[in-house]
Amino acid sequence: MEAVSVAARRTWAAWRAMMRAAVLSRMAYRADLWVGIAGVFVLNGATLGTTWVLLKRFDHLGGWGFYDIVFLYNLWLIGHGLRVILFRHVGQLENYIIEGTFDQFLIRPVSPLLQFLSREVHYLGLGDVLVSSTGIALAYHHLGMHWTAGTWLWFFAVVISAAAVELGMILLLASTAFWTGRSTPLVNTATQFSFGVVQQYPIHIFGRPLQAIVTILLPFAFMNYYPSLYFLGKARGYGILPYLSPAVAAVLLVLVGIVWRRGLRVYTSTGS
Repeated sequence: MEAVSVAARRTWAAWRAMMRAAVLSRMAYRADLWVGIAGVFVLNGATLGTTWVLLKRFDHLGGWGFYDIVFLYNLWLIGHGLRVILFRHVGQLENYIIEGTFDQFLIRPVSPLLQFLSREVHYLGLGDVLVSSTGIALAYHHLGMHWTAGTWLWFFAVVISAAAVELGMILLLASTAFWTGRSTPLVNTATQFSFGVVQQYPIHIFGRPLQAIVTILLPFAFMNYYPSLYFLGKARGYGILPYLSPAVAAVLLVLVGIVWRRGLRVYTSTGS
């Protein structure tokens, strides 16, 4: 037990050191930081503006009003933003393998997965978190929500789970590069599918095949749609699905660990 505790402390210390280096590297370009954050505000404002125009014409989407959609979108965005801050680069595993830079993770006395995950910190996620926090606050006010302390605790658990779900899915797909050499098209297809469908529309307005895809095959719906059913009082008839986000995140991260270890066994350096 003591040996495990010592190893855990060393791992934690190594992670903090690598994250600090990544943060300092990003802060060297502060003008780029603020311009990037401003761009995030504009982009997300345009997305919600499109939804507002759509709902001005049709009044609601499958029984969801404008501020229901605002909550849905921003619940996805805050989890996405947290993932982007710390792990934006994980979908680019293919590049590390092809360019041979992945080898550096194998010659250091620290877990290759830990080194890869702490490789970069990105400022764009900060803009997403700021935008989404504002959007959720607006939706909370206009929908007349009154959450208890327990509901707020569940909300924060869902946000962390949403970030973990996206991290798990992207890294799981990116890890196929250990076998195929190429995974970016697969990652991009999956994430664009999530961004274009799950982020801003209640998935029940689509057919059952698509609902099954984002629930089982690519479970991005657990980032925002299913937990939103609980927060918006629409959970009746959905069983335990609105409460499964933490469990889905845990399963995905376990799968990532398994696939990553197997990928390392078959990894062959490019020699470059």
